[in-house]
Amino acid sequence: MLVLTFLFILAILCQSSFAEQEKITRLSIYHQKNGNFIRRGEIVGLPGVPQYVSADNEITEFNDPKEIFYQIKVKDENTGNIHLSSVKLCQMVASDWNDEFILHLDENNDFYHLDYYSTAKDCEEKVKFPISTKPFTTSMKVVKASKGPKPLLGSFESQAKKQQQSSKKPAADINDQAPQFKEVEEKSFFQKYW
Repeated sequence: MLVLTFLFILAILCQSSFAEQEKITRLSIYHQKNGNFIRRGEIVGLPGVPQYVSADNEITEFNDPKEIFYQIKVKDENTGNIHLSSVKLCQMVASDWNDEFILHLDENNDFYHLDYYSTAKDCEEKVKFPISTKPFTTSMKVVKASKGPKPLLGSFESQAKKQQQSSKKPAADINDQAPQFKEVEEKSFFQKYW
């Protein structure tokens, strides 16, 4: 009985450690209309292969010609961090509502930043309001942080000597080619100008 209890506790501990290692990130996406953010969908599946899942409020209508930007808010449901990004509304219309998210992950595969783009680079001449969105065609890329170069540690003089010995040309001293001048004594203000 004691052995079964021990195995049961061990199994629960193993499950909780696997759950901590496989932390799935869920990003909620909202778009702005008339100053209010409306749920558009969510991105699930990070740090693996992300997928965009649309919400019921994905299709909306923009009536105000003063709204020249399509703004989104992305909330990381694990940390509560909020990221804002925007593109020109005319670019979204020109792209037929095709957009791209570039999701940045740190060295621990945790989400920390996003880039948001429309697939169209140019705008249409004149956008006619009201504008009604269509179902979004969203593509995603994941960019993981890479480790930078490590600094050299230790004595730099010994490394410089090793490099000199390994090179075929003898290294010239810095002072070999410099002309030898006598040090000029500095004059006082009155000696210089009077």
